[in-house]
Amino acid sequence: MNSYDELEDITKSGFEEIDDDEDELDIVKLVSTNANDTSQYLIFEGSNNEFYAKNVSKIEELLVYKDLNLVKNPGEGLIVGTADIRGNMTTIVNFDRWYGNSVLEDNEYELIVLAHYGGHRMGIVVKRVEYIVNIPAETMVDNSETNEKSSFITKIAFAGKERLCTIFDSDKLLLDVFDKIDTQRVSHTKEVKPIVKTNKKILFADDSRFIRKMVQELFDTLNVSYEIYENGKALIDGVKEIPVDEIGLFITDLEMPVMGGRDVMRLIRENKSYNHISIIVHTNMSNDNMESELTKAGANAIIGKVNMLKLGEAINELII
Repeated sequence: MNSYDELEDITKSGFEEIDDDEDELDIVKLVSTNANDTSQYLIFEGSNNEFYAKNVSKIEELLVYKDLNLVKNPGEGLIVGTADIRGNMTTIVNFDRWYGNSVLEDNEYELIVLAHYGGHRMGIVVKRVEYIVNIPAETMVDNSETNEKSSFITKIAFAGKERLCTIFDSDKLLLDVFDKIDTQRVSHTKEVKPIVKTNKKILFADDSRFIRKMVQELFDTLNVSYEIYENGKALIDGVKEIPVDEIGLFITDLEMPVMGGRDVMRLIRENKSYNHISIIVHTNMSNDNMESELTKAGANAIIGKVNMLKLGEAINELII
């Protein structure tokens, strides 16, 4: 699916309505409460009055923008400046500027969304946060071909009306903000040595086309056979067509449409034929509690994006 029209077929019953007439809500508490739930999204508004969504599992806290002790960068670059947050020097970026929207005056921005991406922290300046909603994976429509910064389009209910909402590509934002990450990724991929101990396939699932391209380059460098899927259901459907003795490793993202990584692991681990095959979770959503949960669910390793060196090492160690 790749068009807005297909959203007309999506049921409204899966959405939690946002009511802008409700009393002020403790968003920070909501983020903390839902921190490990891959179906929970923070909804915020852009300068264009459109809605955008960010998974709460990547969010540490929300901060008031005007209260931030910020050293601003000159000019109109993507990075607004640097702030000392809890003793950590944190890169601050303006969402509207990154996404290509009109940039408002400073006093029109209310909050900083402090996010954590697999070892990288950034503060995202947003106009206004509305609420946290449950967005079922099956209601997301792929929009990456239309806009490289947009992963999916979905619908939310706001003030009694149905509105479109963009789930933006956090991996793309991360790479755009931290140029050195991509430089390191290329360098690390070249450091990885080919695997000669197996001819079995790696089955990999991730909804981000940027991540799929990066990991494909890694697989080619490793000289391994592989199948790459756009979501968890595609992997689960695909694995039925591949003999068990031809599979050497599973690698999955967590947050994906149609079927997420937790369900992928559950279905794989329920099939005793795959008990001897390892699963790597490749995600930027990990925290200590989540890593413990994922290990109990059957993950053999949790590797943060986009550390190609660690992913390559884990593949070398776990592939059969």
